[in-house]
Amino acid sequence: MIHVIIVEDEPAIARGLSMMITQNYPDFQVIALARNGKDGLQKILELKPELVFVDINMPVMNGLDMIEQVQKSGFFTQCVILTGYAEFEYARTAIKLGISDYLLKPISPDTLKEIMVSCRQKYQAQIRILQAEYLQRCIGRTPAASENDNPLSGYHCTLLLLLFGSLCSNIYNEALITSNPPTADPSLIRKLETNYHISLFTLRGRHYNELIFAAVYPEHQTVDITVLSEKLYSSFCTPDTYTNLIVSQNIPNGQNLHEAAGNLYLYALTKNPFGFGHIQISESLSDKKIHISSEVKKICSAIPEHPALETVQDYLHSILTYWQEEKVSQFQLTTDLRYFFSTVIHDYSDENIIYPDAAEIVSSCHAYDELERTLQYELGIIYGRNSQVLPDSQQSLAKQVRNWLDMNFTTPITFKIFQDIFGHSEKYISALFKAEFGISPSKYIGELRLNMAKKLMQANPDILLKDVAEMVGYADAFYFSRVFKSHEGISPSQYAKLAKEKNF
Repeated sequence: MIHVIIVEDEPAIARGLSMMITQNYPDFQVIALARNGKDGLQKILELKPELVFVDINMPVMNGLDMIEQVQKSGFFTQCVILTGYAEFEYARTAIKLGISDYLLKPISPDTLKEIMVSCRQKYQAQIRILQAEYLQRCIGRTPAASENDNPLSGYHCTLLLLLFGSLCSNIYNEALITSNPPTADPSLIRKLETNYHISLFTLRGRHYNELIFAAVYPEHQTVDITVLSEKLYSSFCTPDTYTNLIVSQNIPNGQNLHEAAGNLYLYALTKNPFGFGHIQISESLSDKKIHISSEVKKICSAIPEHPALETVQDYLHSILTYWQEEKVSQFQLTTDLRYFFSTVIHDYSDENIIYPDAAEIVSSCHAYDELERTLQYELGIIYGRNSQVLPDSQQSLAKQVRNWLDMNFTTPITFKIFQDIFGHSEKYISALFKAEFGISPSKYIGELRLNMAKKLMQANPDILLKDVAEMVGYADAFYFSRVFKSHEGISPSQYAKLAKEKNF
């Protein structure tokens, strides 16, 4: 709703203009009338309207003096001068000083329409910028208890989380990515906005394999979110991986946006079936804990002591079949997988066995066949560890990879590079690297980047965050900040501030 104040000393003109606005422009609301500049100044600063109609010649304080005082107070709004023909040149001069437009008396409905359309367009452009900033701020952090000047007041908002593949529960594991992050085609966004009469914002989320949208529309408007979700989902579906769209409940006035976004991620982790894609409406989640599946416990209890590798692989296949048939969530799958690994490794006393990271394995796989291949390979490493270390050739390859990463970690790195440079798949090289150095290439790159970032900020605490991000290999400063905070517990800016205080 665009709020309007009319400052006019002729009551008949003020009432007539108010009636024309009320009857013909439902998205505009006249919230006050004032008969002189002093009264108008007080009402404008108190009510903070988006649009003011003001006469030039008025008693006590004229219109231009009033506008000047409003601007000196730090409040800027669209102002339209009401003027007669005798004051036309005066009004033209006022426009050059920043007045939005002028309206000649007597008021013409056609001229008023042009002005109202122009004001609406300007307001919508301004409010869109403010809403985008507010949405990103609320999504990215927990806002204060009451945000001042909430640009979503009077609007409804729905969040839509588009997830390509598994949800990476720890963003620190995403230093190494399979491809460029997904992007939204601007022409698609404009088309959806036009068709559904909404503002559709593309926000920066937590992971490289996601897009998060916010559909915003006035509270008096009805939008078919179900159809919108289907259009959005069908536009991004790809045969390369499974895609999920999780839709939030309606969020009035932009309240609790941070909590709503958190619920979407939690819902995706605990309710999304691994390996399957569809549209889901998020619901309130209970505090009930997720336990190890009874069927998985049953299968694991049947594994004999000191089984052969082939035997364990058969039991693993049974578990994978159960997961797929039951369409278990990613979180349930990770919980069960940890239990399976603990059962398999329990009988081994070799302290050199590297415990597989179940969460990292699950989040890096996008299908059950890929998951099974990865797990079978991990089992082979576990069993191979008891009899021998890596052959010299494999040790040499792992060291070559590490040396290359030491020299190139500040450049964009994808899994495809391993195949191109070393002639082996990312799974094979990742397994060798982890077996030799006890850390995955992803985490190794992340540690190199974060260590360099800390050294840069220690040496130059005033360095810009985006410059640090670019220098250590992150194209997105926002994402770098999330990775840094996830690992260090504080944001890069806080770290730089502490470094600066320590230097003084």
